Amino acid sequence: MTRLRFENALGAFALGAALLFATAPKAAADDHGRTRCQRMVEKAQDKYRHEAHEHGRHSRQAERARARLNNAWDRCWNRTHGWYDPYRREWRTERDWDRNYDWDRDRD
Repeated sequence: MTRLRFENALGAFALGAALLFATAPKAAADDHGRTRCQRMVEKAQDKYRHEAHEHGRHSRQAERARARLNNAWDRCWNRTHGWYDPYRREWRTERDWDRNYDWDRDRD
């Protein structure tokens, strides 16, 4: 009876350890993916702001930069199921950047 309890406890410990080590690299990979996405979005946002300032919000250059920013958000969404809002400096979990993003920061 004691041997059976010891084997059950040992098996539970081994299972718990395996689960712990199996999830740790995924969390680190998610953080790395989010960091990469955040940098990509910030860079695309800076490019959009520059083009909008230099050529106007409705210029061909600004529209191209806006499409690049949308593409960055879409790629991040596909990787991390979230998107980075550079104005609020936060990750969002609803796929709504095309509807709710304030491109020119004219609302709060």
